[in-house]
Amino acid sequence: MAVDLNQIRALTFDVGGTVFDWHHGIRDELARLASQRGVEVEAVRFANEWRREMFMQLGKVRSGELPWMNADELHRRALDVVAPNHAALGLSDGDKDELNTIWHRLDAWPDFPGVLPRLRTRYTTTVLTVLSFAIVVDSSKHNAISWDAITSCEFFDHYKPDAEAYLAGVRLLGVQPHEAIMVACHPGDLRAAAAAGLRTAFVPRPAESGDDATAAPFPAPAGDAEMAFDITAADFPDLATQLGV
Repeated sequence: MAVDLNQIRALTFDVGGTVFDWHHGIRDELARLASQRGVEVEAVRFANEWRREMFMQLGKVRSGELPWMNADELHRRALDVVAPNHAALGLSDGDKDELNTIWHRLDAWPDFPGVLPRLRTRYTTTVLTVLSFAIVVDSSKHNAISWDAITSCEFFDHYKPDAEAYLAGVRLLGVQPHEAIMVACHPGDLRAAAAAGLRTAFVPRPAESGDDATAAPFPAPAGDAEMAFDITAADFPDLATQLGV
């Protein structure tokens, strides 16, 4: 292990995909709605298109093409873009508003809730996410998860993967970048965190985008497959063991 745990004071978590299983919750809600209306929908494709489009919209915010908005607004804007691709659902504006609330009821991956209390015995455990503060608060409460703190990029003038977002997150904790580990399932997130001076822990979530690997909304950028992380864990219990708790 390359990281000296005696120097680590905080763990900061990505949650969208890493902790919360966004795909299956969204997919199941879309399938439920289609069944209720007696129509067919490609729920897997819809879910992944929605998530992908949200990040397209977020990119426009980062570039200044769109004004600053949080993830709830970005998800709703993205839904306007992708819903016409699944016209059989016949979503009205009110339907879209209601559907958008599903992001506030995401289930955690089953291997995470029991591990968090172990991690908190030794480390300050926080969230650093592009999701809205309300999404993380609501989904954490939905899963009876208690963090030491939650930080959303909506608090800052920068979204991940801007270095300023990672640095703002650790600055609020009163720690230096090298004293914090960014925990995520997305290599690109970790690569950006490392560039900002944080240590990195990779926890794969192979089912993040469902069973159809071709539908994954986050193709890995060139070089990510070869990236070396400070810690690579098989799952969250393995991460806790490697972190000495």
